[in-house]
Parts: sequence; C-alpha cells; structure tokens
Amino acid sequence: MRVAVIGSGLAGLTTAYLLREEGVEVWLIEKSSKLGFHSQSVEIPLIPSNDPEKSTRGRSRSRNAKEEGSPEEKWVVDVPMRGFQGGYYPLLLALYNHLGIPLKTANYKFSFSSSQSTYFIHSGSSGYSIPSLPSRAWLNIFTLVGDLLTFIGVAICYSIMVLLGLFAWHDLLPRCISRPPDLTLREFTSTMSSFLSCPLTVPIPFRPYPIWTPLGDIFEFFISRIVLPLFSAVGTMTDADVWSLPVRIILEYMHLTLGTNHYHPAEGFSAADIAEKLAKPVCEQGEDHLKLSTEIIGLEYISSHEGIRLTMKDQTGLDGGRNEELIVDKIILATQASVAKRLLEGLEDSLRSAGRDKEKRKISEMRAALGKVRYRETIVVTHGDTSILPSLKDRRDLNFFLPDDQITLPSIQPAPLTHRSAEYPVPYFTPIEDQIYTQTTQIIYPPSRLKRKYGQDRPVFQTTNPCVPIDAAKVIGISKLERALPLKEPCKVLPFLQNTSRSYLPPSTIVHIVGSYAYPGIPLLEGCVGSAKMAAEFILMEVRPERNHPDGKPMDVSEMRKVVGGVDWTTGKGGIWGRLWRWRLIDTPWGQFC
Repeated sequence: MRVAVIGSGLAGLTTAYLLREEGVEVWLIEKSSKLGFHSQSVEIPLIPSNDPEKSTRGRSRSRNAKEEGSPEEKWVVDVPMRGFQGGYYPLLLALYNHLGIPLKTANYKFSFSSSQSTYFIHSGSSGYSIPSLPSRAWLNIFTLVGDLLTFIGVAICYSIMVLLGLFAWHDLLPRCISRPPDLTLREFTSTMSSFLSCPLTVPIPFRPYPIWTPLGDIFEFFISRIVLPLFSAVGTMTDADVWSLPVRIILEYMHLTLGTNHYHPAEGFSAADIAEKLAKPVCEQGEDHLKLSTEIIGLEYISSHEGIRLTMKDQTGLDGGRNEELIVDKIILATQASVAKRLLEGLEDSLRSAGRDKEKRKISEMRAALGKVRYRETIVVTHGDTSILPSLKDRRDLNFFLPDDQITLPSIQPAPLTHRSAEYPVPYFTPIEDQIYTQTTQIIYPPSRLKRKYGQDRPVFQTTNPCVPIDAAKVIGISKLERALPLKEPCKVLPFLQNTSRSYLPPSTIVHIVGSYAYPGIPLLEGCVGSAKMAAEFILMEVRPERNHPDGKPMDVSEMRKVVGGVDWTTGKGGIWGRLWRWRLIDTPWGQFC
C-alpha cells in the first residue's frame, strides 16, 4: 500500500512513523524547508553580553562551533514550548519512551499577576509542595492576613474542583452542573458561586433563613483569576474562549493531571531530535520519500485500482519550481483544517466525475466538519527583556499576566489583534474586551554544559501572546502561529473528522485527517499522537485485518491497538496508583462528551 502524509507536524510525523514501522510505503510531504514540528525553534547566541569584547569572543566561538559542526555548542529553544504535564498525555509519553527520548521532570511553579501586582503563587507539585505567598503579603499585617485567607480559600476551591472532577470522570455529577453536557465554564461558575454563597438554610418557621458564606465570592475569584489564565495559557485562548469551554473538559484535565509531574525533553534534546527520529523510517525508503519545500497543488481521484493522483510543486527551483505527480492509495491530511478543506475540494469534484457518490458524500461531510474548526492567532517571542516580568521575588518558572481591558499602553493606535509600529516593532495583543489573552512567560535557563564551558547562566524568556510591548533590542526570535480551539460540538463534529460516523461504514478508504483538533479535549500534542494512532489503526485493519502474537496466536482488536506501529501504548499510563485514579468503567475519550 502507498500512503501520502501531507504535513510534518507531530501528527503527520507520528502517522508516517507508525505506518512505516508496519511496512506501509509512506511519502511525507511538507511545504516548508524544514519539518514542521521544529520549524519555529530558535538557536540562542551562546554568550549574549553588552561587553563588546566578550560578545565578539562569544560570536567567534559560536561561529567556530558551527564550522566544526559540533551539536554540543548549540542552545536550541523549542517554539512553542514543548513542556507538558503527565496524566493528560499518556500516548505522547508512550511515544517518547518508544523513541528513546529522555524526559526531565520539572514541577513548574506558577506566578499569577494582574495589572496591579502579583496576587497568587502556585508552588507546583499539584499543590502538595510548601506554599508560597506573593511579595506584597509582607508589606503589612493586613496584606499578610488577606493573602493567607486568599490562599486558604483557593485551597478549598481547588479541593472542591478535584472532587467534582472525580465525579465528572465517572459521570456522577449532580444534574444541575452536568446538564446540558456542554455546560460552559461561565454557567458552571455562576451555579457553583450561587450555591456556595448560601449552601445552607436555617428552618425558621414561615421563612427559612439562608446562611451566607464568603465561599461564593472566593470561588469566582478562583475561577476567574486562577483557572481562567491557566487554561488560557494551556490552550492559547482568549478569556472569552475559556469561559465558553465545556466545564467537563476542565474538570477532566484537573482530574487527569492531579499529582503528576511536568515533563520536557532532557538537556541536549529538542523538537528537532524528535522530528528526526520520527522521520528516519520514511527517509530510509529513499530520498524521494521525504519531500520538503513541496506544495500540494491538487488531489484527484483516478479509480479504485489506481488510487489518487497528487500534483505537487517543487519550490526549490530557481524558475519557480516544477510540477510533479505521485499516485497513492490513501491520503493522510496533517495540515490546518482550512488547508485540508481546500485540498479536499478538488478530490470531491473528481469523485463526483468518477461516479463515486458514496465516497463523495463522505468527503463532503468531512469538509463540512473541517469548516467548524476555529483557530486563534498566537505570538511567541523569545527575548531577554525582564521588564515584562513581575518583581524578582515573585518570578517563577511560568509567569502568567492577565491584563484587563483598561490597561494603560504606550500612545499607539490599538489594533483588533496584533500591533507593530516603528517605536515598538515587536507585535503584541492589545487587551480588548472579550479578546484578552493571558501573557505567559517561561524562564528558560541554559544547559549545564554551556554554564560549565562558557560561564553562561543568563536565562532567556519565551513569552506567548504578549500583551505589552517587548524591547525590540532584546528580541531573539518572533513566531506567529495559529492554534486550534476546542470544538464546540465535539460529539457531532469529531465522528466526521475521525471516520467513525455511522455513515462511514465501512470507513472512508482514501482520506484520513489527523491533528490536535481531530481528537477529544483541548487541542494539544496528545491530540496529534492520538489522532495519528487512530488513523494508523484504520489503515492497518484494512491492510492486515488479522495479526498474530510472536507465538502465532491471533490478536484481538484491543491487542492490535496496544502495539500499533510497534509502540507499547500502555507505558504512558503511569504507575498503579495513577492508573487506579484514572480508571473508569468505559475507557473511551468520548465518555465526557456524549
């Protein structure tokens, strides 16, 4: 079987890897000159310094290292950040473990700030670490008492959310906060706040007397000032996007990540190494199986025997590129939804001409589902500007800044989304009502080998969705990306993206869609791997409906899914206690939606 994978993000790379490991002939096609998973990564100058002599020596060493081709002399920062928390990423953990990617645990500490001050510090380890208070708490006795009470209130609200997350995981939520299934975070917050404000009534004759508590106000603070910026950062969403999220997504995330570590690739490893390992089996087929700088012009269905014709344009030529053709049996679209929808238009027309009405209807429904995927623009700036961070005592690994729409900015004309001017050439999001992003700044320290060799200990900062100007003189790299938002109606849309709709029996035999948006939950790296695994399963079940154990005994469907692509997908589920906490009667990613 011949399969073309269009797009080389993590979803495309994983699909190509799994299929190739199962013996399928795979072509990996990418429009960019680099594999998409690491195309935005930034190489940091080895010794950034204001000392001209020292800076010159640093550039000389960096240049010599490049000429010698020594990978040890590079400090590469992944864009966007590739850290993730265990529990919500079992498939990603299993894939990294299979590839031999060493991971470093990092219990990130969080700082939450507003336009006025830092108002909360989260000390990591899912709240099990020694608590910490913001620096303003020590100004006087009143601020100390206030911040202590805030900490206690947040701890109570967090415990309530953990308990509700456990109930939601097993579909045991009270009806008032479980119906409708897509109950939004805003509706949930209003209901819970009203209940916690007056949880009890005194049965006085003729007129029951409600007992007021401050928990209602504290719960609103917890959701709007802690949960909202956290999930705005996780999904790179605006505040309005987070408020409209189904609350089950948030409860599920909190349940799955409870007590788990954060991970990121260990020193010396980056997204480039992961991409290289995933692309290696494809490259081993021959140089022409990995096509970079190649744009897909059109897809055309020929016949059931010949398959699909891809018309491509090689963009490396001086004459504007030349057209190529490739005939394959199946197409995997690992692109943005808008690109996939456009490519499928030509395929739909050719299916109509060929009289394949049923297949044409499937593609039409798939295109309609792709049209319901929404995106948000994301800006990632790698820099050395400390002015956008909180005070030194309040800085942590991840620093969240949630502005309000009244924030005072420099005297420039505001823009609906991003702004760039001669005075402040670095783009940022101007806070506008219902379009407020959480500015997230990660402090990244240089690898220990660079500290030992060069004495370089100055960190760099990676700010996602900046809301204030960043000093252009201190900017190392700027990336503009688009991130998918969680689907509004996942039960109705996902079956058409994943070929699991009842109208897809048998499933579509020629096109599969993979990507973070084609999987339940928040569109993250786990969705890339999960959708890739599902697409590979469909194709392999068609190619090899029966598989055997090494001893010759046949595998059932569940056993086949555990080892697709040679990966043991159970290794990312954690230890026995973690598996017990995340166990449920029906282990399916659809349970929380339908």
